[in-house]
Amino acid sequence: MSLEQHVAILAHSSLDMPRVNRLNPQKPAAFYAQLCFPPEAGADLQALAAAVAPGGNFDGLEIGVKMNSALTKPVPGVPGNWFVVRSSTQFAPYVADGAGNQLDQGNPNNHTTIRQMFYAGKRVRVALSAFPWTHAPTGRRGISFNLTGIMASDDGERLNIGANKTINAFAAYADPSKAAHAQALPGANAQAVSQGPATNPFGAQQAPAQAQQQAPAAQPAQSANPFAQQAPAAQSANPFATSA
Repeated sequence: MSLEQHVAILAHSSLDMPRVNRLNPQKPAAFYAQLCFPPEAGADLQALAAAVAPGGNFDGLEIGVKMNSALTKPVPGVPGNWFVVRSSTQFAPYVADGAGNQLDQGNPNNHTTIRQMFYAGKRVRVALSAFPWTHAPTGRRGISFNLTGIMASDDGERLNIGANKTINAFAAYADPSKAAHAQALPGANAQAVSQGPATNPFGAQQAPAQAQQQAPAAQPAQSANPFAQQAPAAQSANPFATSA
């Protein structure tokens, strides 16, 4: 299978325009998406990484994939055995609605549509590419993922992340009968201000495919094997290693 055949859950993202990462403000602004893939997508994620691993060997490499249960702050509402991938790009990724129509970020009229359509919890199909990096000062090496394209799939329950957490908290108390009354209140005709998606707490990596890549200094080393349900006691940094 190809990765695009799997339906992922979108967690954090900025798909309408590039944004500066609060955790790494010195880095250029980037488009990004934090994505949660089902267990059956593991083989395709591994294949992407293996294609760029030196000699196909993952030893000593930090792979930008973790099981949700292994994260310091797991994505709420996502099973622990799902794979969480951080992806980003300095170039506008291909964004499409469920009918396959492109939502070109070059058209400002599409920005609001993109933000509303791609919320935390949205089901999506994603195209990623992997790239190797080396952080010269520390000698760290790894593999991360470029965000190439994303397509809306099915609606899903909004995750309790950022603004969505507030939306979910109020949902139980909503009274549709009060909607008409609210429109007659003073100031009800004031234009609403749309808010962008929450920023990525894990830190997005910038990765132009044409340029030499380096690892962000703040990226932690990966110590657990997200592809093994039961990891051996002496676990290497290779997330794709299989248990003996």
